[in-house]
Amino acid sequence: MKRTFTYRPATGASTGRRRLLATTALVVLVFVIDLASGGSIRHQLRGVASIASQWTSRVGSSIKGAGIFSSRAALEAQNRSLTEELSQFEERAAGYDALKAENAQLRALLNLVQSTPGQGAGVTAPVVSSVRSSPYGTFLIGAGSAEAIARGSLVQTSGGFVVGSISDVGAHTALVSEVFAPGASIEAEVAGSSILATGSGAGNARAEVPRGIPISPGDTVVASQLGQRPIGIVGKVASSTGSAVQTVYIRLPVNLNSLQYVYIVPIRN
Repeated sequence: MKRTFTYRPATGASTGRRRLLATTALVVLVFVIDLASGGSIRHQLRGVASIASQWTSRVGSSIKGAGIFSSRAALEAQNRSLTEELSQFEERAAGYDALKAENAQLRALLNLVQSTPGQGAGVTAPVVSSVRSSPYGTFLIGAGSAEAIARGSLVQTSGGFVVGSISDVGAHTALVSEVFAPGASIEAEVAGSSILATGSGAGNARAEVPRGIPISPGDTVVASQLGQRPIGIVGKVASSTGSAVQTVYIRLPVNLNSLQYVYIVPIRN
């Protein structure tokens, strides 16, 4: 059996050649017409191209004048400027709040001095070390022997509560030992009854008293050995039916970590 092979051009190739021939013929025709018309077609095409170029230039100038392309860079620069201004305002606000709190403490200390004129001349001193950072119930103040600070002087808050006493003195600094230092004990009175308060640090203490003594939260705790000055208030009273005593939890009514200034006076019984 004989097989007959025939060649048929691909349909896609034939179509492509026809398009190429048609395009070539059109270009030649336009070229001939342009020659016959003395170049009028080229002149018209140049005019159209010039008009399109001018229009594109005007649009570009309008966009540039409106700042559309540069708006992002401008907004970023403005955002950076506003961020810097906001940081400056926040810094000033924080500084103002700090000064406001400092002035409030100083005014309170001034009122303390004016309300107790008979306690002797005292010294207002800044707290220069963190109360929290000391595990021994001590902290430093920025006044010493050069400012007439002596051992045994009492250290009071702006509310008149004794927070501690001077245990060591330098030329311009002094060490304060807290009344409620961990393990320290002090004889005190609350609700007309004597108690022995044992410190637990951070301005807190506790005492065991008989259940029959009427003690309530908010009662003031004073120390006779400190001239009947207050050393704290009752924060909570806990007792159980099977116990003959009740536990009194005592605290300073001020956060020691927030102290910026204290008032130092010589002890007078």
